[in-house]
Amino acid sequence: MNPFFKSVLLTLLVLIAFGTPAFGQVPGHIRGAFVTGINSPNAAFSVKVETDSPVYSEGDLLQAYVTSGEDGYLYLFYRDAEAKVSVLFPNQWQKNNFIKGGERVAVPKRQGDTFQITICAPFGSELLTAVVSKKPLPFIDNLMDFAKFNIASVDDNAGNNIARELERRVESPDWAEASIDIRTVKRDLGGGDPPVGSGTAKMHLILAADVSSTDSVGNIVGTDTYNIRELIENNISGARLNIIDLQEKLQKSRPGGTLTKEDIIKEISNLNVESGDTIFVFFSGHGAYDSIAGQYFALASREQVFRSEVLGEMKSKRARLTILISDCCYNRSDVPAHLHPSATRAPMGAIKGCRALFEKLFFEAEGVVDITASEKGTYGFIYPPEYRVENGKNKGSIFTWNFCKQLETETHASKNWRQMFELVREETDKDFQRVFAQRISEGGFLIQGEEGAYQKTLVPHAFMLP
Repeated sequence: MNPFFKSVLLTLLVLIAFGTPAFGQVPGHIRGAFVTGINSPNAAFSVKVETDSPVYSEGDLLQAYVTSGEDGYLYLFYRDAEAKVSVLFPNQWQKNNFIKGGERVAVPKRQGDTFQITICAPFGSELLTAVVSKKPLPFIDNLMDFAKFNIASVDDNAGNNIARELERRVESPDWAEASIDIRTVKRDLGGGDPPVGSGTAKMHLILAADVSSTDSVGNIVGTDTYNIRELIENNISGARLNIIDLQEKLQKSRPGGTLTKEDIIKEISNLNVESGDTIFVFFSGHGAYDSIAGQYFALASREQVFRSEVLGEMKSKRARLTILISDCCYNRSDVPAHLHPSATRAPMGAIKGCRALFEKLFFEAEGVVDITASEKGTYGFIYPPEYRVENGKNKGSIFTWNFCKQLETETHASKNWRQMFELVREETDKDFQRVFAQRISEGGFLIQGEEGAYQKTLVPHAFMLP
């Protein structure tokens, strides 16, 4: 096992066993990379960080909430779209950073004339990381003069110092952390030059990230749905999109709750789909396959959502194009027969204006696109900390990042799904070989349940393409 697998079998015990370093420091340190890599695998308590919205527009006020399983001292880091880091808490107005276990702490305080966090440029993928320590952290307190600065900024030198000190404490269970991805956008004032189309059909995009604090994968998968959403919004007019982010809905309806099978199936069932529309469901999280019932998504809610169930529900909407893409493992882990899905639903029976590749793939194609991140019997992977940021963006999982990257690169091309899949397939494995070169040279990753089998490639698999 390895902390970068997206397997159903991965637990906190894996992180403890491997002793994964808290930071992946590399020469030519990228600004703010240390915040992305903060990890306390041996923590004896949990920390949860939330915001009142996963997406903020220019001028919005950001509100964060932190809940710690134990009494401790809170340090809240914010990494902006240019990888610049600030310490939001403690600060000049809220110097006392001691918090009580089980208490939901608001930053800023919602009452009183303390301070506000207003969203402004730069815009893009940003990260909020909470660190709670049972004891004060003098290497942060002494480095950041919280009484002097409104909001203390962390330069590369300070970041490296904090990273080194926390890395020395990685075996200690007296501190814990949690992170949440945030997307900031320029407020739409009606101008600009978005990719506008004149058609009436829509893409219905359902983003299903199985975000949880139970392991390193659960803390990363939200980045995948962010990257998919950004890819689609940057290339298809908003008038042609119906985007449903299940994590965004969960934060409003069941704060702190985990994704369930009902959340996914019900959202598909409730779609109002016209015959010319496209349905696109994207899932990121743990997964495996049952030798009889096929691949399933293994949710943190301890439910199995079989791929055939999701695809069957999607097909029942009889859209022009049905797309199911998942970034999860495809290794074998059988489930009891009574949990197998019942018979799937019956099979299902072009708009101009967005960029060429997206027009061809998402509005001219017909049929079913059914893709997952890895071949049968193998794992999907997230990026290790030292490779998790590129040009200021969080990368998330290897397959999803390369999927988005290749579609952006080929924006004006006229490739079909088969051609694009081959390109993504090749680039995903190439990136995997680069990132895990040393591990592969040492023999690869042991595949659980397959005696003597080691994984040395990451090759996406297409169940069906138009």
